[in-house]
Amino acid sequence: MPITVADRIESVNRQSNVRTSDFFHTMDTSDIDFSVQAILTSNLDTVVATYGNKYIIKNIDTSPISPQYAGSGDIAIYNGTEWVVYKSVQNSETNFGLVYDKNTKLFYQYDATNGWVALYVRKNGTIDGGTFG
Repeated sequence: MPITVADRIESVNRQSNVRTSDFFHTMDTSDIDFSVQAILTSNLDTVVATYGNKYIIKNIDTSPISPQYAGSGDIAIYNGTEWVVYKSVQNSETNFGLVYDKNTKLFYQYDATNGWVALYVRKNGTIDGGTFG
């Protein structure tokens, strides 16, 4: 039997209904940017060094940026001075949330087996995955 969010979250008297032992938690995401400018696939990709811009590095050997300690699949961010690793998916990461690619206008999820996988939502509401090239 599928579990839906509506089955687990009550909006009435929310403060007393949300406990640390609950499986679902709420959080304010209004100041969190889950997006990246693009996925860097070759050294010919255009990169804009503006504070806060983030990129997924598909292959560190062919990326136009190579922050120190970065690996393929990592997310790099420009801190106003240099490119640094924003999120590393190396070693211990098996799955990592979602990011929205402003360039392709697709959502991607990191999977340790397949890397960054695009998620496609069909009309019937199912989600299919596909790798980017």
